[in-house]
Amino acid sequence: MRKTLLLFSTITFIQSLSAQNLVVNPDAESLPRGTGWTIVSQGGLTCLLIPTNNTTNWTMKPDGSLNYPFDHTIGASGGTVFFSGCSNIFQGPFELYQTIDVSADATSIDLGSQLYDFSGYIQTPVPIQTDVGRFIVDFLDAGNAVLGTSYRSDWQSNFDGSGITWNQYSNTRTAPAGTRSIKIRLQTQMYVNQPAINVHFDDISLTKPGVVPLGLLSFTGKEINSNIQLNWQMANEIQCEKFELQRSTDATHFSSIATIPAGKTYYQFIDENNPRDAGKYFYRLKMTSPDKKIAYSKVVMIKTEKKFSIIISPNPAN
Repeated sequence: MRKTLLLFSTITFIQSLSAQNLVVNPDAESLPRGTGWTIVSQGGLTCLLIPTNNTTNWTMKPDGSLNYPFDHTIGASGGTVFFSGCSNIFQGPFELYQTIDVSADATSIDLGSQLYDFSGYIQTPVPIQTDVGRFIVDFLDAGNAVLGTSYRSDWQSNFDGSGITWNQYSNTRTAPAGTRSIKIRLQTQMYVNQPAINVHFDDISLTKPGVVPLGLLSFTGKEINSNIQLNWQMANEIQCEKFELQRSTDATHFSSIATIPAGKTYYQFIDENNPRDAGKYFYRLKMTSPDKKIAYSKVVMIKTEKKFSIIISPNPAN
């Protein structure tokens, strides 16, 4: 017996430019220093040699020198950055975090249709220094347990050449069902004892796309002859230039399996990559409009049964 769960959906337009940043004090500029952020560890020294002696609550106003270049956006006029603290004994990890309540989005989250966009910048400016930094974004349930797989940026370091200038890290993903808060972590580590940890963070954002209705009437799927058949219907195909069909095994991390040009009302696609083991498979549509805006459908889940086969040996046999 094959089991299939079908979800009908309407599509929504994604307008990221108008989305509100959910992060409090995303650029370290708010006073008092460290507003909105919680310190896990910043070391045991006060870093008195740092410019203007103000490495308070993981923030610093750089002086434009080689070791402390200006921030990402304000540049030569000044600005403040997140600076991970100082220690000549404890090597880390050092961590600063902020937890953002997204329980107001519970309905769309649990339907598998709520996207969140993360972005942030890291700089490790001091030449040939082994200090490293990274971002971690955790999706938490009501009990603060981590759901699914967290986003972890690459470790950035001047030592391996990855962090001489400001580098942007970004990630867009669907919140796992049950998500009620999102925790953004700024994490650093050093591998050679030295007074200061020269990892700077700046301009951190978490946004959820603003939405307006578009024209997807239905999006369904079912298993047929060990393949997955997906169907969708558009009310107005003129609003769409192409579809990108995406598949996932955890409803969070999606990869593209096909691109289909728009131009009609009814569509069908057969996914032949159906493993023999039973499992759940999730599908969604990414739609691109003629003016290059992006839209996503809600998610269709297909539950498949284990396939069996008969082998006759030897072959031929009586």
